[in-house]
Amino acid sequence: SLKYDPQHGLDSRWSWIMTGFCSWVMFTGTLSNRVSGVIYYGIIETFQVSREEASWPVTLSTCCFSLAGPAMGYLCRRFSCRVVVMTCALVTGIGVMVCYFAPNLLFINIFFGVVHGVTMSGLFVGSNVVVAQHFQKKQTTACTVVFTACGLNTLFIPRLAEFFRSHYGVRGTFLLLGALIANTFPAAIAIRSPPWALPKKSTPSSVQKARGPALKSHAQTKKIADEPDATHLLNLPNGATGNSIHRQVPPAVNWTGSMESFSIPLPDNRETTPDPPSLQETLRNFTKMPFFVDAFSFAILIFALTTFILLSVDLAKDRGIAPSEAVYLLYTFCAGDIIFRGVSGYVIDSGLLSLEAVMCFGYLLQAAVYEALVWCGSLPTLLLCSVFLGVSNGCRIGLQAPTLVNDFGVEVLPIMMGGMTFVIGVVSLIRPRLIGYYRDLHGKYDGLLHIVACANVLFTFVWTLKLILRRRSQRTAKHVNALTEENPSQRFIVNASSRAKTPQDKPNVFNEEA
Repeated sequence: SLKYDPQHGLDSRWSWIMTGFCSWVMFTGTLSNRVSGVIYYGIIETFQVSREEASWPVTLSTCCFSLAGPAMGYLCRRFSCRVVVMTCALVTGIGVMVCYFAPNLLFINIFFGVVHGVTMSGLFVGSNVVVAQHFQKKQTTACTVVFTACGLNTLFIPRLAEFFRSHYGVRGTFLLLGALIANTFPAAIAIRSPPWALPKKSTPSSVQKARGPALKSHAQTKKIADEPDATHLLNLPNGATGNSIHRQVPPAVNWTGSMESFSIPLPDNRETTPDPPSLQETLRNFTKMPFFVDAFSFAILIFALTTFILLSVDLAKDRGIAPSEAVYLLYTFCAGDIIFRGVSGYVIDSGLLSLEAVMCFGYLLQAAVYEALVWCGSLPTLLLCSVFLGVSNGCRIGLQAPTLVNDFGVEVLPIMMGGMTFVIGVVSLIRPRLIGYYRDLHGKYDGLLHIVACANVLFTFVWTLKLILRRRSQRTAKHVNALTEENPSQRFIVNASSRAKTPQDKPNVFNEEA
């Protein structure tokens, strides 16, 4: 089948081409996330507002990016990822450019915060789902490649945005930044899900109308073949055989009849694609503990990432460092981030480390870095912290889709990805209050940094527990396999007991087709 074709199937050449287009979309579509600190500082300077108020446009963009996830996941399931990505790519740059005409902060909150944030969510969900649908063996590597390409925009956009702000003000920055983001649309045109992952359209009338003549002709041919006296009804000449009956049928009927009348058994090693779970069954996953662990784990990761990017310029300014020098914190962050985005996927797919081990390492390192940021007072120490923060972020940021696929499967990935981003957005909503409380009232960001460090320590223990449980289950599976190899008669008993523990048995696709 096409799903296993070496050129257009899973893990094929076309899969990597699609990964390249998804990388393009993520590269240009997320430019605003890399310059949130510049925009934050520019809004304070231009509109003369408090830091809590100035953080709302950037926070709204991040929150809407996440809160719109369930809606975008449903739209990807209802229509297709291609439609969602193309529509969002067309709108997202416009939402940033119109902020050039902003008379007040409310205007920026609506267009930059809401419009741009929601459309970024569609780009993120659609691109990640398309990449996951095109891969099976190299899925983690492909996802990390997309996030690696996405992180490359940090190499140039912070310095460029600072140049825009210093020469044209924050309004000119919005206009030029939106023009750069608009370059997402050409790549979005090429993005599409593989044929085996497209949503099934329940239009029996149109299908029956298209196949009506062929099926009718096949029914007539089958009726002639099934009737015992068909040769007498046709008044065949002497010596005529059943094959001559088939040759008298028109070519189109002859072809359709031959395809439909043969029963070709599937080989044992051929896989069929089962129907995706219903929406109700998919929504039940949101009540399970693995979803809460996955969602809040990445919520803390994204919260820590966006907090550092948002506060990097202002945090450095509090330590006596000029804003023009503070943008270099993002360059060093990008160096560690990009390298480990690509490395983590290869390490996991090659079996050197498990996904749980990589996640545990990332949270432990991020906790140490955020605690160190409280005590850093010079540019070199801040640069060193930003490098390690980039390492901790890079080794985990591309594992969102693989983590959900491991726990729930690729069939429900659009909805689960949307639900996870929704949780990320809810957690991000608390940041403006924390910034206002610690910076505007107490004059320091230290309390906020301590909170992020403690949250990372908590999830270090959570993923350590998951790692222990994973290794225990692997040892149990090896022990069971060893027993079944020694005594094959026990294989039926093991399978029966495993089915008894399963709340709902999955239907046998081959039996249903038979």
